[in-house]
Amino acid sequence: MSVAQQDVDALVAYCRNTLGEQELWIEPEGYPSSLALCLIDSIYSTGSHYRSVVNVVNRYRAAHGHNDGAAALLQSMAAAGGARAWAETVADNQKPAHTKPGALLKAEVIQQAAQLMVDHDIDTVEDLVAAVRASPTDNPIHNAWKRLPSQRSGVTYSYLMLLAGLPSVKPDRMVLRFLAEALGADVTLTTDHAFELVMAAADALDVSPRTLDHAIWRAASGRG
Repeated sequence: MSVAQQDVDALVAYCRNTLGEQELWIEPEGYPSSLALCLIDSIYSTGSHYRSVVNVVNRYRAAHGHNDGAAALLQSMAAAGGARAWAETVADNQKPAHTKPGALLKAEVIQQAAQLMVDHDIDTVEDLVAAVRASPTDNPIHNAWKRLPSQRSGVTYSYLMLLAGLPSVKPDRMVLRFLAEALGADVTLTTDHAFELVMAAADALDVSPRTLDHAIWRAASGRG
């Protein structure tokens, strides 16, 4: 997908005017040693206050440490008595993946995501990066992820890539809000268009997409 140069220029100018000194922008660390935490954060993060996501991550760390892979995450759920019991005990978060009646819990989607990784012989962040680095959005993992319940938009997959340390953008409601302010409130952007636009702006600003995404998220969420 191509983006209009005038939109890239408008976003770059807006970033320079609203995000403060570029030298102070921070690149998020992600979870380079734990695919389990990448999976948990990526799926719990949508439609939630981020403090609740941090709480889940911290509870998992307290129970299992900082280095679990996908297989260990599945073992944690099995030991708890299944994903729903895990949501109640380990995560202490039973948020559904969708607002529709009967939607699976996010914990159940995480279980399916972890199983997806194991089925593709992926257990660690290094395994994931090796599997998708050549083509992050044209590979069997991406295609299977978007078939997970309530993950069709691909937002959580993009965030998974970011948490794993790959060049990526999480085009969630915060980013979309920021882009609407930058380009005009009457502009309607798809998540794919937003992704490409922020990637192009990052290139123009000579920063990593992860750094620009984080700076935008902090501004849009009121963190300055």
